[in-house]
Amino acid sequence: MIAPMATIVQRGNKWRVQIRLRGVTRSNTFERHADAKAWAARTESQILDGLQGNASRNKTFGDIAQRYLEEVTPQKRGQREESYRIGRILQAHLSTIYLSDLRPQDIADWRDDRLKEVSSASVIREITTISAICNQAMREWGLLNDNPVLKISKPKPTKARTRRPTEQEIEELCKAMLLTEDTKKPELVTQRVALALLFAIETAMRAGEICGLTWNDMYLTKRIAHLPITKNGSSRDVPLSKRAIEIIEKLKGIDEKSVFNVDAKTLDVLFRRARDKCEIEDLHFHDTRREALTRMSKKVPVEMLAKISGHKDLRILLNVYYRPEMSDIASMLD
Repeated sequence: MIAPMATIVQRGNKWRVQIRLRGVTRSNTFERHADAKAWAARTESQILDGLQGNASRNKTFGDIAQRYLEEVTPQKRGQREESYRIGRILQAHLSTIYLSDLRPQDIADWRDDRLKEVSSASVIREITTISAICNQAMREWGLLNDNPVLKISKPKPTKARTRRPTEQEIEELCKAMLLTEDTKKPELVTQRVALALLFAIETAMRAGEICGLTWNDMYLTKRIAHLPITKNGSSRDVPLSKRAIEIIEKLKGIDEKSVFNVDAKTLDVLFRRARDKCEIEDLHFHDTRREALTRMSKKVPVEMLAKISGHKDLRILLNVYYRPEMSDIASMLD
């Protein structure tokens, strides 16, 4: 236990309090000794809780979140996703709270509000980002004495998703995005999003990886798509099925550099719009990855699946993405 560091001295008819604790100095003057003692206890507690510390009185959490977004996020490979998360945080009431007033309860209130809007997995990712911002402000910028995120509990993770698109849903989505078997040149961006959907099912590639493909990454004679940088920080070669090659061939001549000529944000918006138009429930573009890996599992062993998908942890691959039908497994036993 840390002993109180306050000094209370009577000067004339008033009581002066001075606190020196963890490199932080605070002082105040009161008419009554009881008020001085109460203020000292409250202020010491706040300093120890990291509520004041070195935090600037005129800086809000939104200020350090914005600084983090500008100075730290661009150095990360996952900058696009983190930028989206910080953007959402900046829109919350949490961003208006001054660092000198920031309490663990504020983080907990934000957490509870977010859980009403999104899944616990999304909230956990955003909490991790908030914690990283607080650590940066504490260790590098000297604006916080403590990380309030460490004093709250994270939501319990939801069960791993099992959702896979059905053949009917895939057909409906392609139709909604104006892609048909007669489409020879996908000049409409919606058509290229539909092709990206089909390509994802053939390759198990992430949306960002597909949108980032350039013609220099394509080795069609070897039937390989080369990904220079992936989510886990390593490069990866993705084998292309005959169907995947057919999809790529359709895209020739659309753009000199980009294969699909669509950014990840636009892809997400147009996919969601088509999904809602078809009244398809609880389907994410990323679910195509699960569908692709489940299909591939019938043709290649799990070790090769991990090479294709880029998973370094087989447990994630098996528990999250590999979702075979037990009826298919039963037929394999005969």
